[in-house]
Amino acid sequence: MAAYLLLVGVPVMGLLGILEAGRGIPAPLSIGGEWAIESDPTANCANPPGSLQRQLAWSISQSGTEALITLHDGHAATLEATIDGSTLTAKSPSGTIAATIAGKLGKRTMEGKISLVGCAPVAFRAVRQTPGKRGE
Repeated sequence: MAAYLLLVGVPVMGLLGILEAGRGIPAPLSIGGEWAIESDPTANCANPPGSLQRQLAWSISQSGTEALITLHDGHAATLEATIDGSTLTAKSPSGTIAATIAGKLGKRTMEGKISLVGCAPVAFRAVRQTPGKRGE
């Protein structure tokens, strides 16, 4: 009986302690999926990837507070991103993104600046697409 309590009871108590300690930790905002990007059509861009002068799109795959943003720009440029509260920051040799995430899960938006190589920083607004709406 003592062996049972030691081999089962102690791990169960440890697990319950871990769950209790993590109760107050908030989950990061969910931003994974397809996004439509609206930017300034007069953006100064010497070699615009996917042309920042038209609507751009990106896909985000997320794991916890880390995300990978893939631009649908004809080159599939990717940026590694971090989510800290409602702030998204991303960096890569292709450029940087700094944005604020707003809205509830079904109506999430982002606003910020994107700076790609060969381009001046451009203000943008991104809207998360619901499945089946991309490209419409």
